[in-house]
Amino acid sequence: MASDLVYDAIRAHIEGNWTLTPLDRFFWENEPQPPDGPSMIVVELQGTLYAQVGFGHDEQAENRWDETGVLLVHCMVPEGTGAQFSRQIARTMANLFRGTRLMSQSLEFRDAVIGMGGGLDGAEGNWWGVTVTIDWRRMED
Repeated sequence: MASDLVYDAIRAHIEGNWTLTPLDRFFWENEPQPPDGPSMIVVELQGTLYAQVGFGHDEQAENRWDETGVLLVHCMVPEGTGAQFSRQIARTMANLFRGTRLMSQSLEFRDAVIGMGGGLDGAEGNWWGVTVTIDWRRMED
């Protein structure tokens, strides 16, 4: 799980810049699922809480510690409606983070990968989509 600071920054970035679909199509962690509609965008965040990247201080805790992880965005459309809109959502989401830095430049976004299509656990078989995975890193000040 990513830290609250990273989660809040990513959510604010999406909600402040997303224009392809209404924001009510987003399904955030542990919040109510949107009603049936033309799309559902499921957002998950995974990450290390910290990883030591700096060395050399007498006290280990004084070294630099970064947080890394992935943003997973499941771009869902109703089962049987084709893949084109799902892939468009995924490409648009990937481009929303391309070259982006947040949190006073300390949160950067790196590679973005669009995966194979399929269902999503817990969506009761009504949805089909693709997942875009975006790597991120938060560098300690």
